[in-house]
Amino acid sequence: MHKPAARHPRRSLARARRRSDPGHIHAHGASRPPGEAGGRTVREAWMAAVRVRKAMQARIVRAFRRHLAGQGPGPSDEELLIFARLAVAEQRLMRLLG
Repeated sequence: MHKPAARHPRRSLARARRRSDPGHIHAHGASRPPGEAGGRTVREAWMAAVRVRKAMQARIVRAFRRHLAGQGPGPSDEELLIFARLAVAEQRLMRLLG
């Protein structure tokens, strides 16, 4: 079946980009009760964000250590940017917790 074209293709593309951006996290939608994020509580989402951020931080530290030992390059710019976005997302969730 043929899917009709979006009325505002630019808006649809912008929304898709925001959803795929790791730094762009909504804690709850308008149709969900406050404090829930797709079946998860904000606290659970924050705890998951902390775990992911810590894992990325450990990866960056290992890359720096290898670089200092002369065993390879340091972390890439992309890894550092992802880490920064994860940290911002974690802080946003923490603020929602109050």
